[in-house]
Amino acid sequence: MAEKVKKTFVFLLLMGILPSVAPANSLKNDLAVSLQEKRIQDLDFTGLSLIFYLKITNSSSKQVYLSGYDYRLVINEREYIRLKTTLEENIGIEPQGNTLISLPLKITNDLLFQTIEGIEEEDRAGCYLSGGLIFSEERKKEERIPFAFTAEFPILKKPVIEFIVLKVNDLTIGGADLTFEVKFRNRNGFELLVDRLRYRLSLGGRPIGEERIVWGDKNIEKKGEKVFSLPILLNFFEVGKEVYDILHQPAVICQISGEAEVITSWGRIKLPFEKRGQITLSRAS
Repeated sequence: MAEKVKKTFVFLLLMGILPSVAPANSLKNDLAVSLQEKRIQDLDFTGLSLIFYLKITNSSSKQVYLSGYDYRLVINEREYIRLKTTLEENIGIEPQGNTLISLPLKITNDLLFQTIEGIEEEDRAGCYLSGGLIFSEERKKEERIPFAFTAEFPILKKPVIEFIVLKVNDLTIGGADLTFEVKFRNRNGFELLVDRLRYRLSLGGRPIGEERIVWGDKNIEKKGEKVFSLPILLNFFEVGKEVYDILHQPAVICQISGEAEVITSWGRIKLPFEKRGQITLSRAS
């Protein structure tokens, strides 16, 4: 009877009906991989870095070594990248403790937009990371410990610029006091805190000064708008007397370009902007 039960067990195991059991000396019995933290860094218009911090728990009394890893990154249900690599130098995993390692993934917008059509119009993207860490111990073969984690990241968009009005507060033969009003529209799915605004301005094809800097806490809600009032003092002996005639017109071709330095949940980001078009001039009565 016992012989019959034994044969039945072996048959079921070979058929895959019974779960496989790891050998007693397998590294899988001693090692566990868990997600400690995930971060987004270096966010700009070229892409971002998505970093997974993994905690490796070694419950055995022996040191083991991380010798390589493989992973597959899926973004919005489309495969973005697949990689397998061997470390140049093994990482020691101390016994009876935890070891923290980082797994950085570089996501470039060129490849992302090419791989997933239309994703540049989304506010954010979801991703699924699956793979395995390769471990070894002295005089034992390598073993792979699988992992799988999820994350999401924002899709960064440039602001939209709209001219409001150019106010001529005071105009004399020697200079002018102006207020340039321009609206910034935040197309992103997260708020922007504008800490610094660098810009250059030209009127009627004439530059009206070098780069200017405006400071101030200007919060632009996600999908929101904010009007910036930029004060400008002109000396016609420096910018040219032609600007005096330009400021007498009812409207003029204006061009602004620059960079907004904003604070976000992922640190500081520099948002370049540029706009050319006609702006209405208003004068104090």
